[in-house]
Amino acid sequence: MLSLLAIPIAQEAIQTSGLSLVYFNQPLDAILFDVLIWFGWIPIFTTIVWGFIQVWHGTKQGQYAGRMKYVVLAIDVPTFTEQSPKALENLFSTLYGAKSSITWKEKWIYGRLHPVFSFEIVSTEGYIQFIIRTQTRFRDTIEAGIYAHYPDAEISEIDDYVTDIPNEYPNDDMEFWGGELTLDKPSLFPIRTYVDFEDRLTGEIKDPLGFTLEQLAKMRPGEHFWIQLLVQPSSNDWQKKGVDYVKKIYGKEEAKKKSFIAGAAETLLSWPSALLDEAIGVDLSSLLSSEGATDETDPWKAFKITPVDKEESDAILRKSGKVGHGVKLRVLYLAKKNAFVKVERTTMIKGIFGQYTHLNLNRFSLHIPSVPKDDYFWMRWEYTKRQRILMKAYKGRSWGIGGTPFWLNAEELATLWHFPTISVKAPLVKKAEAKRGEPPVGLPITAMENTLPGFDRELTDPGATHLAGLATADAATSEPPIGLPVGLGMDVSSDQAPTASTLPSGPQLDVPLPETLPTVEAPTATEEPEEESPFTPTNLPV
Repeated sequence: MLSLLAIPIAQEAIQTSGLSLVYFNQPLDAILFDVLIWFGWIPIFTTIVWGFIQVWHGTKQGQYAGRMKYVVLAIDVPTFTEQSPKALENLFSTLYGAKSSITWKEKWIYGRLHPVFSFEIVSTEGYIQFIIRTQTRFRDTIEAGIYAHYPDAEISEIDDYVTDIPNEYPNDDMEFWGGELTLDKPSLFPIRTYVDFEDRLTGEIKDPLGFTLEQLAKMRPGEHFWIQLLVQPSSNDWQKKGVDYVKKIYGKEEAKKKSFIAGAAETLLSWPSALLDEAIGVDLSSLLSSEGATDETDPWKAFKITPVDKEESDAILRKSGKVGHGVKLRVLYLAKKNAFVKVERTTMIKGIFGQYTHLNLNRFSLHIPSVPKDDYFWMRWEYTKRQRILMKAYKGRSWGIGGTPFWLNAEELATLWHFPTISVKAPLVKKAEAKRGEPPVGLPITAMENTLPGFDRELTDPGATHLAGLATADAATSEPPIGLPVGLGMDVSSDQAPTASTLPSGPQLDVPLPETLPTVEAPTATEEPEEESPFTPTNLPV
């Protein structure tokens, strides 16, 4: 509509100014050059502005992430557990609660971003430890998710194990190799999960983590092997793409809508197209729109799908039905130079992640730009640079450095990171040495305990104030009477036996205490205990 209005306006302007259409009689390349000069600055200016916006956003996000406080938790897994990876699937599902809506001001002014959780498996000379790095405010969520299904697990806060590793390479003492892993196909295609490893006859899960732990236990002195799984709760837009793909398989594809940029470009280019059509009779409208395209949808396509298409659609729908997160996966092999064996450990990495390959669906592959390679002499120039970038990304648990994140649902995440089941016999996994338990219900409470709800010692016991003052006395100058329990906080500096006025009492005592208590002495090697009871009728309570 705007292009139709522009034609008479341009003609009227030309006739009014007394100009002719001689300009359009020149060669086409000259006209296109002038159009490029008139309108070519728009995409260049837009690109520069977009670049400045991205730099600003990245800087603010880095400042925001630097203000966050993190904690590193080491998990000692239970010695015997019958829990399947399904238990950790619930933990990854609950992480979606950490996602919150980010306003425009929070995003562009403060640089706020969604939290990133790091789930790691670390092998230090064959000693294996499960580690989680999280923001301090989400520590209770992580611990509750683990204790809910593994009550015998032990969680302790430790220092970050990456702090002692050098950042600069080449290094005189150590050498390392590693990289990021990404999906070979779009994220809507799932990998093999623990459900696919279940034995149909026995119902037992042949845990792929068993092979991983056995390989990590093969690390020799001086070798380290680290696996890092970064998880960021984000929107589930990938789920809609999976559903649309399944609809396309069954012939129910929805009409595509034009994006804002495509619509704006079509409107912008419609003016010069209309002018060219009026001047030289060349119609370019068919190149700018697809309104003339015919719909050739086969109504019988749903009845012509192959078994492979059926398997794809079922697997995609199963993945799309569960909560997913953005993911980054890194692997590092670090060792002293006299123990560094790159070729052997490269094969090990391929074997560990090759277990999750489904040839009809998806598989893991190395992100080549992040992998230090020296196959050819020109690659050696960037080998150390890639090493430094990869080490910086791993130690900082960086979400921005490296390849584009991909999406895995809770089932896939639990397959990659979970505690070994009872069938896995990895000997060097750090396990809990004792079983945790709750205190018994009828546990006795000491006389100085005044924290029970509804019980105020200072109000119900006149002697409580006196006892509180005596509790601060110097322990070196006062010793408890022989035969009485320690910790009552009584003044025993004098030789006089304690009386009822100096003992704690409360509303729960129905019988008054005796005026005096006997002094009971322990038997010695030279003195036999008396056979008669030291209590007399006068000392017994009525």
